[in-house]
Amino acid sequence: MVRNDSAIQQFVVQNQLPASYSAVIEQYFAPLAEAIISHHNSAKRPFVIGIHGAQGSGKTTLASVLVMLFKSFYQKSAVDISLDDFYLTKAARERLARTVHPLLMTRGVPGTHDVRLAVDTLRALTQHQGLVSVPRFNKATDDRFLQDKWTQLQTPLDVVVIEGWCLGASAQTDTQLQSPVNTLEADEDADATWRNYVNQQLKLNYPALFDCIDVWVMLKAPDFSCVFDWRMEQEDKLRMALADEVSRHSGVMNPQQMRRFIQHYQRISEHCMSSLPQKMDYLIELDQDRNIIQMTEQPRQGLKTAPQLLIFTDLDGSLLDHHNYRHDEADELLSRLENQAVPVIPVSSKTQAEIELLRDSLSNQHPFIVENGAAVFIPVGYFAQPPEDVTTIGGYWVKQFVEPRSHWQQLIKSISDDFATDFTTFAEAGIDGIIAMTGLNVHAAARAARRGYGEPVAWHGSPGRQKQFIEALEQQGARVLHGGRFMHVSGDCDKGKALQWLVSEFRRNDPEQRFISLAAGDSQNDCAMLEQADLALLIRSPVHGLPELHRQYGVYISKDTGPRGWSQGVRDIVVSNDIQVNLNEETPDG
Repeated sequence: MVRNDSAIQQFVVQNQLPASYSAVIEQYFAPLAEAIISHHNSAKRPFVIGIHGAQGSGKTTLASVLVMLFKSFYQKSAVDISLDDFYLTKAARERLARTVHPLLMTRGVPGTHDVRLAVDTLRALTQHQGLVSVPRFNKATDDRFLQDKWTQLQTPLDVVVIEGWCLGASAQTDTQLQSPVNTLEADEDADATWRNYVNQQLKLNYPALFDCIDVWVMLKAPDFSCVFDWRMEQEDKLRMALADEVSRHSGVMNPQQMRRFIQHYQRISEHCMSSLPQKMDYLIELDQDRNIIQMTEQPRQGLKTAPQLLIFTDLDGSLLDHHNYRHDEADELLSRLENQAVPVIPVSSKTQAEIELLRDSLSNQHPFIVENGAAVFIPVGYFAQPPEDVTTIGGYWVKQFVEPRSHWQQLIKSISDDFATDFTTFAEAGIDGIIAMTGLNVHAAARAARRGYGEPVAWHGSPGRQKQFIEALEQQGARVLHGGRFMHVSGDCDKGKALQWLVSEFRRNDPEQRFISLAAGDSQNDCAMLEQADLALLIRSPVHGLPELHRQYGVYISKDTGPRGWSQGVRDIVVSNDIQVNLNEETPDG
């Protein structure tokens, strides 16, 4: 460490802080920075620091202080970012307000952040080489800045500090959600739709973000009542920073608006005040005036455990060869992954019967996802406790996301007169027809015919007619996905939603373990899964182009096609992300 007292003084002046703040930095934040750097040096890798605190508690200032200390005292490359900059756009929140609940128009609660973008950005800042774009949110206009206004940062960085009011928050129980905590919930969320949606987002989406954080710091407010005063201070500063005319037409809030605004966050803030302190690495307790009462370093069990890799893989064209459905070129790696206790989870348009046969050939005893995310099959006893809302069917806990096959067959039948010669369903084709369309043998065709949750459709008509066919089905509530060979008619499900749910179950059953999900796929119907996973492996296809993704980071493209590309791609991802899986060990005989 190289002391640089002038840097502290300069920071206080530049940020218009009281002169006494220098003593606060010396007494509390300099020792905090020293302790964090000690952990960073032990880890010998980039570090992510998460700062939790109620609104107005001083998270942004603390993040800036730490970055200043890391740079000036320890010569580390560091940056601070805010969870606020990952809010969904105004247009995206307007869609949520229309389709889920009007209260989702207001930014801030879980479900109004682009978590995938936040995770990808954190990974890029700590793993990428070169410039990384970090989004910025304009609170005065309540919308995200256009991308050409985003911050450009040179990577990789030694330390990234992220702050946010709901960082680290955990979901509540159904019982806790029943009673409203304020007038906003009582009057505007009487049926609890909004708070249940927010809670579900916190349960399913946000753990992937929280898993990126290595060290946790909490600024603990004495209670929620002081948040109004703290937030009004911030709003007054924002108003003064804007010209009068801009202020009148901006999103800057007056006291009445602020009182309603903070009620959106009361439930989770109060839950965090009671549930988070014992989970934090460093707890900084504040009084009503934001003065520090004490800072406590919590007992640690060393650095966070290495993440457990979960591989979710498409089958046809990805793990299986597009032409012959074989997986020989991936068998060696599959065996080593199994020996390393890495779950390889099939995610396919295939049926339960088809996937079971493949699992048997691989000695794979892990869960699997059928028919493009329509249902998740978990062997009974795989987890210590069965998940909620599952049905036990033939040795599996089954999570079903859509109606059974007969429902979708009836919908197709209702519009079939208008498209009589344009398509053939699996049900109409029968075993012989499926053999002709797929090249499968009679036994494989019989397994493919045993659909449970949807209907495959082979299209023979024009693209224009196909578009009309899809629109007619969607108007009746169906969802149509394009696979490598067929369209799949089912309900509101996809591989991404199923992956998300299953990852949440892994986390629920082992809350102390970090998980990192890798999805591998080759076609457009894999996109939801590829977008949802922490890491995405695009498998080259011999017959069509790569699927198009919106995400920028955490995306890898195989060099070869099919199982050879799958094997090479998984190996490359494990190495480049420093995932602690030994893929070079000898496979035991037998």
